[in-house]
Amino acid sequence: MTWYPVVENAVKLGGLAGLGLILARTRTAGVWMPLLLAVLIGYAFSIRVIHPGFLLDTLIHDVPWGRAALLGLFCAVGASGMVRIRSWLGVVVGTALIGDMAIAAGLALAEADPSRRARLVVAASGASLLSPWSGASVLALGHGSAEIVGLGLLLAAVGFVGGGALRPEVVKPNLPEAAYVASVCLWLALLAWILALAGVPDFAAAGLEGLPPQLPGHATIWTGMMALIAGSLGYEPGLALVARDVMDHATQLRGTWAPDAMRLGFSVGSGLPMLLLAKCKMSVGLPLWVAQALLVLAFLWFRYTV
Repeated sequence: MTWYPVVENAVKLGGLAGLGLILARTRTAGVWMPLLLAVLIGYAFSIRVIHPGFLLDTLIHDVPWGRAALLGLFCAVGASGMVRIRSWLGVVVGTALIGDMAIAAGLALAEADPSRRARLVVAASGASLLSPWSGASVLALGHGSAEIVGLGLLLAAVGFVGGGALRPEVVKPNLPEAAYVASVCLWLALLAWILALAGVPDFAAAGLEGLPPQLPGHATIWTGMMALIAGSLGYEPGLALVARDVMDHATQLRGTWAPDAMRLGFSVGSGLPMLLLAKCKMSVGLPLWVAQALLVLAFLWFRYTV
């Protein structure tokens, strides 16, 4: 099969960058991400996706530095592990105030029971839809409607467990870890920039715009399923950065079905890697996460006909 050069470039650069979005959550991301970006930029130069004469200009104006800095701050607070809450209500309120990553990191350090920890991490994942800064996806894609806030409360209730002190414990933040995670978000900004130069957001936006006529009545559910899978595999801040770029290019979309499907899919999908990172008991956490995913798909199925 012969591809047009622009499609071939998007596939090659997009594939490597997609691998980067999956591996960005690893402990060695700060080491290999600069190497991956060097390869991507070198290849982009070789196929003339980047012109040397415009490199400085595109680095200043086209890299999503502002969004990446906001996500970096969110992730830094999350990685600091300074807030530790062990009650269900405290987890839900704390997630709404400082984000699911911060609460999950605190649970990993403070909650000794892996079964209870699994339930509370699931609750934090559901509560990541409650406020405009409770999760990376809502931070980048915008906050949803009152219906989505209600769904977030229902998803948080899936992880309900009694007991635990309501009063949060605040400890000295892990500043080196916070700085490290924030730096990864800046590398993700360059990754999103490479994807944009390769035209990946344009192709993805065109695909989203073409879904309603191709899959009448089913576009939303398919978008939500793909977002759930992506969220369970990739690093949510990076996915959110790229998704924001896709939505900026999808000017022909009508309604909120696409950002809602991606916001819900990424937020709940990312709960699975959070369970793994917090070393929860998966025989408890996995069924609860599946229940959340099914609730999200049911909501998209009955709420939207796109």
